[in-house]
Amino acid sequence: MQGFRPGFRRISDWFCECRTERLTFPIVTRYFDQTVLPEALGALLQRSGVSLSIADFTSDDCPLVGVNEAFCKLSGYEPEEILGRNCRFLQPEGGAGPVRERMRNFLTDEKAKDGKFLIPNVTKDGDRFLNLVYMSKLTRNGEVSLVLGSQFAVDLKAPERGDLYDRALQADLRQLNLLITEHNWTVLGSFEALASSHSIIAQARME
Repeated sequence: MQGFRPGFRRISDWFCECRTERLTFPIVTRYFDQTVLPEALGALLQRSGVSLSIADFTSDDCPLVGVNEAFCKLSGYEPEEILGRNCRFLQPEGGAGPVRERMRNFLTDEKAKDGKFLIPNVTKDGDRFLNLVYMSKLTRNGEVSLVLGSQFAVDLKAPERGDLYDRALQADLRQLNLLITEHNWTVLGSFEALASSHSIIAQARME
C-alpha cells in the first residue's frame, strides 16, 4: 500500500513496531488479533460498554480482527467464532436487502469517512433484531487500514435509548482519538454523524 514506510508491507508490521513502545493497558487477547491491532486500541475495545468491532481494510473481504464483550453479548457468538469473518455473517438468510449495497459503497468510496446503516441481523440463537451500525474508517499516514464498527440493537418502542448510545459512542471515539493519535492514526468519523440515531430510529418506526 502507498504511504507505508519502506520495509513494512502490512498493517501488522506497523503494529509490531508499535508494541515495542510502553503501553500500560491490561489486554484480553481472545477478543482481538494482537498481530493486527495496537494494544491501546485493543484495550479500548475491552473496557467499552458499547458494542464495538474492528475490521482489517487491507485484507480481502475486510475480516473482523477485533470485537469486545458487548459485541459478543449482542450477537450471541464467542470471539473465536467471529474473528476472521466478515460481519455479514450476522445477516439473515437471503441477505439484508438494499442496505448491503450502501455499506459496500461506503467502503469503496474514498471520500466517505463514516456512516450509519440500519440493517436486519440475526443472533446465534436465531433471534432477529434491527441493528443500527456505525462505521468509521481509520487511517495511518493517509491510508485507510481499519474500519471501526459499532452496533446497537434498536428498540422501536424506546427510541430515546438511541440518544444514550450516541453519547456513549462519542465518549469512546474521543478516547480512541487520544490513544491512537500518538501513533499517527486518525479516526475519520465526525461527531455530527453520531447525533442521528434518534431520527433514524424514528424513521424506521414510520416505515
